[in-house]
Amino acid sequence: MTADSVLISRGPGETRVALLSAGRLKELLVAREGALSVAGNVYLGRVEAVKKGIEAAFVDIGLGRSGFLALAEARPVGSESSGDHIGDYVNEGDAVLVQVLRDPAEDKGAKLTTRVNLAGVNLVFRPGHPGVSVSRRIEDEGERDRLMAAIEALAPEGGGVIVRTAASGVAEDALGTEARALNRRWKDICLRRANAKAPSALSVEPGPALRVLRDHGPGIERIVADDPETLNEVREYCHAELPALSAAIQAHQDKQALFEAFGVEEQIDEALSPAVALPGGGSLIISQTPALCAIDVNTGGANAGAGGSKEQTAFEVDLEAAAEAARQIRLRNISGLIVVDFVPVRDPVHKAEVLGALRAAVANDSLSPQVIGYTAMGLVEMTRRRHGPSLQEILCLPFEDRAGPSKSPLTVALAALRGVLREGQGASGPLTLRASPAVIRALRGPAKAARKEAEQRLGLAIEAVADQTFAAEGWEIVPAKEA
Repeated sequence: MTADSVLISRGPGETRVALLSAGRLKELLVAREGALSVAGNVYLGRVEAVKKGIEAAFVDIGLGRSGFLALAEARPVGSESSGDHIGDYVNEGDAVLVQVLRDPAEDKGAKLTTRVNLAGVNLVFRPGHPGVSVSRRIEDEGERDRLMAAIEALAPEGGGVIVRTAASGVAEDALGTEARALNRRWKDICLRRANAKAPSALSVEPGPALRVLRDHGPGIERIVADDPETLNEVREYCHAELPALSAAIQAHQDKQALFEAFGVEEQIDEALSPAVALPGGGSLIISQTPALCAIDVNTGGANAGAGGSKEQTAFEVDLEAAAEAARQIRLRNISGLIVVDFVPVRDPVHKAEVLGALRAAVANDSLSPQVIGYTAMGLVEMTRRRHGPSLQEILCLPFEDRAGPSKSPLTVALAALRGVLREGQGASGPLTLRASPAVIRALRGPAKAARKEAEQRLGLAIEAVADQTFAAEGWEIVPAKEA
């Protein structure tokens, strides 16, 4: 299921990017000011400590919390050895060029590597890593051979290239242009490094909207943005990198908010719910914890039809569950260990088909989930590597502070500010925003800058008033004369 539409909504304090396929929400990125992703950024870091016991180093990259550089990521390409140690490659006080593999999370610093990869739309340049490889998702052998031959002739000196799935059908001259641009980017990083003092950022990834277009551009039929500045950024990026998408860019001018107009707000709420209905009457119950995610499959009101056996009913529900579980895992950005409790089936052929359906359903996930198989207890184990916090971690209260998924005061505060911008247009005087005390505290704390931005955009003051009678996710906007 490839995305056909990208919606970009810029509100006070955050940017939200939704990928849709036939109207269904496929993926959601939420980038909040003060908590922007640094994954993919390249830094000149300073080694603060080398820990022989865990074969890793802690590197200051200027983020306030040291990044983690494991032995496997410190080794130069081609230097794999079973008898080496972290101290063979870095020492305390060294300046080291690193790239962020994974954002900081909770009490853990960013995961780092010395093996830099520079991503483009069609290619990934790997400095110091010779050779050309083609994405396995390009299955046509003739096209694979064409791309391999083209890139071998175009590959920049001093590095190798990964040909991304998006490169299928792309002309050689376009690939050559991109390869040269990636090489220039690497040379610029090297030049910056020569003149930088650690810790220092040498290369910063584009914002969430542009990253989505880079990674999902081919196949996109519509790009809609509700903010003029964002719209200009997207147009400039597409003109330079994805000219075929330039005609797909639209400004959202409807009075109804962008995400509401496309039914995305409702789908976001559904993505935070533990229960997910299946088309045939069954359901999923998704339980996320800090340790793992458990997905329970229930038959519910599913019926295999006249004469259908319990085995057939279970099998049909499991096939639906496999497809929907894969969608939910990607939409919610669930990572780590995932256990799926399918409805039990006895037929070995049915079990194999359920596993096959799950593997096929996750095949297009860029984070490459690994479906391990059935355990002795009949559960299906799978893993998905972490790439940023889950949707629930971004939008909801921490696990220890709630009984079930509940939006955080910050999430409610930012939603309220979006509402103020909609309903406050044309107002002649200050507005009063009433909400629960927790939401008001967020407006005066982590959402203070967002509140100020909303006031500047409206040209009006927003008075925040705590009201004990409001539910945790409730709020109200009152004109000044009625407050």
